[in-house]
Amino acid sequence: MSKKRTILIEAAIVMGVLAAGVSAAQAAHASPLQTLVQAADSRANVKIESKVLVERTEQNDAGQAITKLYEPTEVKVIPGDRLVFVNSYRNTGSSAVTGFVVNNPVHSAVSFTGVNEDWATVSVDGGKSFGKLTEFTITEDGPDAESIEISRAAQPSDVTHIRWTFDNAIAAGASGELRFSGVVK
Repeated sequence: MSKKRTILIEAAIVMGVLAAGVSAAQAAHASPLQTLVQAADSRANVKIESKVLVERTEQNDAGQAITKLYEPTEVKVIPGDRLVFVNSYRNTGSSAVTGFVVNNPVHSAVSFTGVNEDWATVSVDGGKSFGKLTEFTITEDGPDAESIEISRAAQPSDVTHIRWTFDNAIAAGASGELRFSGVVK
């Protein structure tokens, strides 16, 4: 199977999994492709629904460029397409939830480009450590086998996970969205 075909299949799998959604209670048993939520106590009352949208820039009838979001089933997803990942959350319980954390892996078929919430943190080491992207460096082997290792500032394409740690309680009945974007490799 060609690499391009494999990437398209991986992207379709990612979209299918994310579109299915996952609740906080299910997350403990969810596959690594799904949003992982630390759930205990009343935190299980916060339900998460995840979806991915394909962002396209098109021209309207007046010839102006407009940006539209499509469900993956509405368009053919190809390498280079911009994706918007949306995690919608709602506290379905009768009391406020504190200590809520959402960890979202970035699929290997997607190159992370940004996150909407400035309070989100990222990981570039497979979810072992989290912080602001500017805090991380990446160490790579040099161009040949006899080279020394080279360190460089971490780039958005190095991000493997995103974490949202809620500082404030999520009130009973409260809801919101967490968003990040990426590009299909």
